[in-house]
Amino acid sequence: MSDDKWYLAEQKPPSLHMWIFTQMTLGAAYAALVCMAILFFVLFWRALSALLPEDPFALLETGSRLAQAIA
Repeated sequence: MSDDKWYLAEQKPPSLHMWIFTQMTLGAAYAALVCMAILFFVLFWRALSALLPEDPFALLETGSRLAQAIA
């Protein structure tokens, strides 16, 4: 086997533990971003549904009553 080092002599040797920690941290960060995106998506639609009337035709009736009152 060869004893050649692939890293620079003035650098300390890389650690497998640090690589594993880095990869697991990146995976956790990506998972957190996806979960937050899903949460914000659901909360956005819930907030939008709270702003809209329960009856989908209520806005049309209000508009027609307003048009009759003006005319």
